[in-house]
Amino acid sequence: MAISLPHFTAFSKERIKASKEVITCFGISVLSFRFVGFAVVALLVEINSVFLHLRQMLRMADLASGTPYRVNSIVNLGTYVVFRINTLAWMTRWLVLNRDNVPLVSYTVGSVGMAIMTGMNIVLFFRLLRSDFLKSSAREGKKEKEM
Repeated sequence: MAISLPHFTAFSKERIKASKEVITCFGISVLSFRFVGFAVVALLVEINSVFLHLRQMLRMADLASGTPYRVNSIVNLGTYVVFRINTLAWMTRWLVLNRDNVPLVSYTVGSVGMAIMTGMNIVLFFRLLRSDFLKSSAREGKKEKEM
């Protein structure tokens, strides 16, 4: 049930990097009293975090082979697409369309933040897909070849 240190460290570095960027972007919104709606839309991403964290807890409790884990995996991927990918795509589109109305510093921080978050979310999406769905189908293919 213990988390291995190298895995924990790599995970921690990713989370710290993302947290710094999010705090910077939300900080600009709070301190400038601007882009509050944009910041609120960004919070939609956190809906998926519930299922990501539940997934991690199920794995740490050695429940990664049961029905609750499988159901959570499906819901997790669905909310990932709806609340992470679609929200980040909309936010990027909004930022590009409104670049003339956004101060250069805010536009730069927002653009860099969106690039970092989009890249991290693409990597995480494929990790989740490979871990929860593709490995099981590869195992089934191996079992069929053995028979």
